[in-house]
Amino acid sequence: MSCHDTSVFRDLFDHSFDAQWVLSADMHIEHANEAASMLTGYGVEELVGQPLSLLLPPKIAKSHGAYVAHCNKHGETQGVLGEPRRFEIQARDGSLIPIQLKAFRLDGANGQRRFGATMVDLRAQVRLEEEQLHTMAQLKRLALIDPLTELWNRRAFDEALDRQCALVSRHHSAAALAMIDIDHFKQVNDTYGHGAGDRVLQLLAAHLKKIVRKEDMCARLGGEEFGILMPACEPESAVVVIERALQRVATDRFDLDDGRSISISFSAGIAAIESDAAPDSLLEHADAAMYRAKETGRARVEMWTPEMGSAFANA
Repeated sequence: MSCHDTSVFRDLFDHSFDAQWVLSADMHIEHANEAASMLTGYGVEELVGQPLSLLLPPKIAKSHGAYVAHCNKHGETQGVLGEPRRFEIQARDGSLIPIQLKAFRLDGANGQRRFGATMVDLRAQVRLEEEQLHTMAQLKRLALIDPLTELWNRRAFDEALDRQCALVSRHHSAAALAMIDIDHFKQVNDTYGHGAGDRVLQLLAAHLKKIVRKEDMCARLGGEEFGILMPACEPESAVVVIERALQRVATDRFDLDDGRSISISFSAGIAAIESDAAPDSLLEHADAAMYRAKETGRARVEMWTPEMGSAFANA
């Protein structure tokens, strides 16, 4: 290679946007370009003569030392050369920088073994990937959230009910399902307008989230109907929880946006989640119990019994 060619390749090395390295056989840095200095925070003169392990986090440095020893003893590179690898290096300030490394053998005229390496800074790419993952997580969450009440929606509730039924069947644990429907909700819309109706739904959702247990799942199932999934809860305890919620809601005033306030109540039905129970059947049972509560005076909580199923079927 002529001196001119050597100068050209040296310019390519020095002016590359990516960090470029020339390493000795024992992985000490012989040459580094300005991009390597910018990437690591070390000056070029500080890097030259240092072992490559200077830039490796402790866990990687340990395995790298074993790799270098193996390479020097056996003359093998264990498939590392030529294959892009993604990991982190440690900058001068101690921060970890994600990079993609591609290492390759350099054949010197004197037969002395050297290695070249290119490190591509992946920080911008990693930030973009994290932003994309965050966006995807938000979109997935929005697909499962009711936009009006910010409770879980019907899809999320059905998926959770499927999982809960499987858990009960597997572990024979206790769980309950409650269905809630606002009493005379049509009158609220007719008297005060649909905006007031939406406000009532939002306020009831906020009440339910405060009243039920932290482990319970509240969802708006559609219209003025809500569902509450109650894991690790005996049916009798579920009745107590929902009755407490009913009493709290019945004694509160719901302030509308126009300054007026109204009182509301709801009717609720509860079904025990038992082993081998089908989610669709449980929803029907809780729904039947809820309608029994409405038929017997509203503002009540009813537990589903097989007798209700017979009456519901004959209605």
